[in-house]
Amino acid sequence: MLFFKECKKVVCSAAYWLYLAMVVVMYVSQFTGELDAAISPPSKGLESYGWKSVEIPEILMPAATEGLVSEYLSGSYMAYPFGIYKEVKLSTKKQEQIAGLIETLAGITKEDLDNFQGYQEEGYRGVAGQDGNVVLTHQEAVLPEIHMPEDMSYEHFRELMRQADKIIGGGSRYSDRYIVGNFSRVPMTYEDAMADYEELMQGENLAKGYTRLFCDYTGIVLSIMPVFVCVSLWQMDKRARMQQLIYSRSISSVKIVGIRYLALVCCSILPVVLTFVHALFGVKAMYSERNIVLGSSVALAALWLIPSLLIVLAVGVFVSETLSPFYAIFLQGIWWFLSLSANQLTGSITRYTLLIRHNNLEKARLFEEQYGDFLWNRIFYLMMSVAALGITVLFYDRHRREERQHVRKSTKNT
Repeated sequence: MLFFKECKKVVCSAAYWLYLAMVVVMYVSQFTGELDAAISPPSKGLESYGWKSVEIPEILMPAATEGLVSEYLSGSYMAYPFGIYKEVKLSTKKQEQIAGLIETLAGITKEDLDNFQGYQEEGYRGVAGQDGNVVLTHQEAVLPEIHMPEDMSYEHFRELMRQADKIIGGGSRYSDRYIVGNFSRVPMTYEDAMADYEELMQGENLAKGYTRLFCDYTGIVLSIMPVFVCVSLWQMDKRARMQQLIYSRSISSVKIVGIRYLALVCCSILPVVLTFVHALFGVKAMYSERNIVLGSSVALAALWLIPSLLIVLAVGVFVSETLSPFYAIFLQGIWWFLSLSANQLTGSITRYTLLIRHNNLEKARLFEEQYGDFLWNRIFYLMMSVAALGITVLFYDRHRREERQHVRKSTKNT
């Protein structure tokens, strides 16, 4: 009975309906468009089939060196030191260190760099046409002539790039994490695009591709909105002045916290399950001629989304009980923002980032390559949610004992 009472309190709160609306809005606005038409095989003769990142030293080495020279001349460096985009301005001493690396990499002295005239960064710029309309035109970079030593080994080059990344402060385009994606991209051919299409259509890959995209969008909501539902439930008792009554009950603290937490989890997972079922039916309807197996998709969605929901609610319960509901929202908001900023749309799965991103129906092979980190991440947050809930029980029980002692003292005094 207590469980159903807690569920009723959850679903009757405005915060829960706001959460439900956010899940539905994210699903409808971001995902349902993928259910309008089935994926078609690539056509021959297109001008472009996109790009792919491949570690090719002959492409990567000159491109990364040009990038470092360009950023030195511009005076700022692009980086994600804490997962947040930042333009890094280096001190004079650190600029000298970068100049030393450039001299080793490109044969350009600091004096030549500082005296270079006519620097132009590569990019698109608006140019006024004859009709007065602004037209975007691509302009090549204008840089000093680069002469890489012929005996420069790829291993030595990568070590110099790591040094540059360390000087910049980490998370730069020259780090091991970003250097290939930034400087070693090659055009995809028709054969490449066709191979990706055929891989997507094989076995369970099709349903799992849509599942990854569903989880990518839904995970964004689950990493922030459930904390509002949690805070609302905790605040409800305080506004109704029910804390003293709850503290005085003979029911154990484990049962009280556990039932509340279970009610939050069950109510919060409901809109996710409903939208996911709708998504699966939509996929099966689009590809009715194919035998789509959904078992592994359901398992993937559960492994992806449930730990996110559990950890957000567990931390929300813990902070609400130990500090205040305000801090629960504030801290979760910071955590969500940092996690969202730290991820690329696809291919940046790490062991400890709250948000898992894979915003692509394809690239199943890339996801499988990172599956070890994905699995570690999900198990880690599952364990952390259990730990946070256990600590919350200890604090909750202590508050109950303190309240009982306070009541006894007040009774004796009267």
